[in-house]
Amino acid sequence: MPVVLAHHSVVGVFNPDNEFNLTGIITDVEWINPHTYIHLDVYSETEDEANRLTKWQLESAPTAFLTKAGVTRTMLLGDGKPVTITGIAARNEDLKSGWIYRITYDDGHFYQLSAARAAIASGGDSDE
Repeated sequence: MPVVLAHHSVVGVFNPDNEFNLTGIITDVEWINPHTYIHLDVYSETEDEANRLTKWQLESAPTAFLTKAGVTRTMLLGDGKPVTITGIAARNEDLKSGWIYRITYDDGHFYQLSAARAAIASGGDSDE
């Protein structure tokens, strides 16, 4: 029996009214279709050691779009230093997931991976 994978719109899964900035370390980049996934370890300042680390799985554009723009998996993975990712959170906030707009690296360079929040909220997400 063939496997069927569903594809979704950005606003169907992610809330354009819930923008975030996360700072952490990229631990993996899944260079797969239909979307690239970036795994980010976010450490918080808390007394409770057990809850200091939150692992996020963040979604981005398809590999074909990134390749066409000259972006590679290695470029996204970075050098193990902190990055700041701007995006929108999943509608189900328990998932620790989001759609990435931009990744800014420690040295100041960045990759704009998706349209800004206003374009996505109005249905202008060109990644779909």
